[in-house]
Amino acid sequence: MSAEIYMIGSSSKGNSCLIRNGNDLFLIDAGLSAKRICSAVRSVGYDISSVRCILLTHEHSDHTAGLDVLYHSMRVPVYAPSPCFPDLSRSSPCAYPFLISGDPGDVIILDDTRIYPVKTPHDAIGSVGFRISFGSEEFAYFTDIGHLSEQVVRAMSGCRRVVIESNYDPDLLENGPYPPPLKRRIAGPNGHLSNPDCAGLLPHLVSHGTEKIMLAHLSEHNNTPEIARDTALARLDRPDRVCVASPSEVVAF
Repeated sequence: MSAEIYMIGSSSKGNSCLIRNGNDLFLIDAGLSAKRICSAVRSVGYDISSVRCILLTHEHSDHTAGLDVLYHSMRVPVYAPSPCFPDLSRSSPCAYPFLISGDPGDVIILDDTRIYPVKTPHDAIGSVGFRISFGSEEFAYFTDIGHLSEQVVRAMSGCRRVVIESNYDPDLLENGPYPPPLKRRIAGPNGHLSNPDCAGLLPHLVSHGTEKIMLAHLSEHNNTPEIARDTALARLDRPDRVCVASPSEVVAF
């Protein structure tokens, strides 16, 4: 597999992913502190000054919290769904001048990489995931998906590596500390993807060429890495296909 993919951190508290493909070094989301993002980039042999652009999935703070501090010194494009621009102008004023539309249907072209934003069902002003072409390999990145829409499933199909949300265990959510309205929001069609719904898709992905799967955006209160992984492996015959993103450690994918 040609491209390097590093999940810097992924959870309900913050998300960011670093990708290098040929001449292209870029981030998906900046929901961790700028200090932590910069340190993680250095830990895998790169420098934040070499990042060519940042792709945002949506405007929620667990995907954008570090953006404004990063842009005290960065001057590279930020691709985001255009409906998010007004909100980002308030939360990330330093980054705002560098915003470029990354709407569903757009194609973001770097030197060696083609990025295709895909609409996702989530309760954000604008929300996308990505199918990314590295030339000889297709990669999919989809978190914050309340349900598996036809568009999302189609975008994941045929990708060799897939990052997919496995946010919550239904029993832990139902019996957990969240108030009922928040529970309904998480489990709703525009909330987050449960472990069973994620696991149910995995045989389809494998039958269409997926070799590696990363379970991401796990809830700190309504899930555990063990439960998410066990739920996924119950639907697959090879445990080496699945890894779980960490909320605090860099995981190479």
